[in-house]
Amino acid sequence: MNTPYDKNTNHPEALIYKGISNTYLRSKSEVMIDMFLSSYHIPFRYECALVLGNIILYPDFTIRHPLTGHFYYWEHFGMMDNQSYIESTTSKLGLYSKHGIIPGIQLITTYEAKENPLSPEIIEKYIEYYFL
Repeated sequence: MNTPYDKNTNHPEALIYKGISNTYLRSKSEVMIDMFLSSYHIPFRYECALVLGNIILYPDFTIRHPLTGHFYYWEHFGMMDNQSYIESTTSKLGLYSKHGIIPGIQLITTYEAKENPLSPEIIEKYIEYYFL
């Protein structure tokens, strides 16, 4: 968690929210995820490079299970009321699946739209289910 790693260097100006892990994040929802992961002492990296074939993705959170050591990826999709974003999300989920990272197994996904924001209760339920 604390060793250097290849991070997403795209749009650094969007990293405007500071999480309790002292990581700068892109959204308030990611700040909530950071807060829960940190408070439960679950090690993670933010936007760490992940090579899938000849494509590099930067999952929002790369998480190492504190007991098993297995890796999980958490993607938060925060603009699900935007059609082009939905299409990009669908493509990204297909890419993960093609490389054996299956949503609901190794890939944790959360979603929100303007009328349906992500809640702290949902984040905590995911953490309890996957890591506790």
